[in-house]
Amino acid sequence: MLSREKRINIDLFNKILKLGKKKHFKYFYILILKDDNQKNSHVTFVAPKKQFKKAIDRNNIKRKCFGLIKDLYTTIPSSLNIIFFLKNEINELDLISLKKEIKDSLNNI
Repeated sequence: MLSREKRINIDLFNKILKLGKKKHFKYFYILILKDDNQKNSHVTFVAPKKQFKKAIDRNNIKRKCFGLIKDLYTTIPSSLNIIFFLKNEINELDLISLKKEIKDSLNNI
């Protein structure tokens, strides 16, 4: 799990929802907001209830994603705030493929 200062708080989350730019990928879509005044990038994952009916499934996939982003955090520019909205198809991936998808999406930003 990422430390609290690297995750998105509720105020920043609402700001990104209003002003962020959307990019679509096969297994998730991303909202990105650039802020040059911050020293750390911020990342969070959202597993919607419409896509993942059970709370255990939502928590499990977010735990996997946060574990993977912990390794990839140094590759994210410090001026970015990123929200990953996960799709149900992400359950088909194993950890290696999921890490590759997240890494590729970060490189395309």
